[in-house]
Amino acid sequence: MIASKGVKNMLSISDILIRSISGYVFIVPVLLLYFLYLKKSGRKQSFLHITAVFVFCYYLFGILTVAGIGYTSTMSFSPKISLIPFLGMITGPIDTILNLILFVPLGVFLPFLYKRYHHIKTVALTGFLFSLSVEIVQMFGWGSSDINDLIINTAGACLGYWIYYLLSKALPNNFRKKLQSENVNGTVEVLLFVIYIFMVMVTVQPWVIHDVLNIG
Repeated sequence: MIASKGVKNMLSISDILIRSISGYVFIVPVLLLYFLYLKKSGRKQSFLHITAVFVFCYYLFGILTVAGIGYTSTMSFSPKISLIPFLGMITGPIDTILNLILFVPLGVFLPFLYKRYHHIKTVALTGFLFSLSVEIVQMFGWGSSDINDLIINTAGACLGYWIYYLLSKALPNNFRKKLQSENVNGTVEVLLFVIYIFMVMVTVQPWVIHDVLNIG
C-alpha cells in the first residue's frame, strides 16, 4: 500500500497535501451536485452527514496519494508483486504500522456513515476489497503489490471498527443518527465515490500536479 521507496523519497508532507488537495477539488462540485440531487429526490441528508462525507472523501484521496497512485501521467503495466505472507511485516515494521494506521479511519467512517456497515464482517470485506483495488492499480507503475498489505490493511479497518464500536457507546444516539445516511444505499454510494476518486487520481490529477509541482 505505501508507495515504493523511490516515490516516498520524492514526496514530502507538503507534496502529499498538494497532491491530495489537487485531486479533492475535482470531487467537491460532484458531491455538491450529488447531495442536491438527493434533496430534489426527497432524500435530503443531514448537514452533519454531508460534512462527514466530504471529510471521508478527502481521506480516500489521502490514502491513494500516500500509495503513490497517479504519481505520474504515464501508465505502464510493470507489476512488482510479493506473495510471501508475513515476511514483509517483520522486515519492514514501520511500513506495517503505517499501513495499519492508514486504514483505521476507514473502519471508523463506514459504520458511522452507513447502517449497512454496522457489522465487522462488512467492514473487513470492504477494507480488503479497497486494499486489493489499490494493489491492482499499483501494478501500473505506481508502486509494488504485497499480500502483506492486504492482510494489514484489512486488520486496520477491523481495528477502526472496534474504535467505532467504543465511540458509538459513548456518543449520544441523536448525534449518531444525524451522521447516518437517509434512504441511500450505502454500498452503492461508497462504490461510486471510490470509482470516481480512482478515475481522478489516474487521469486528471497527474496533469494538474505536473503544472503545480513541475514534476512527473
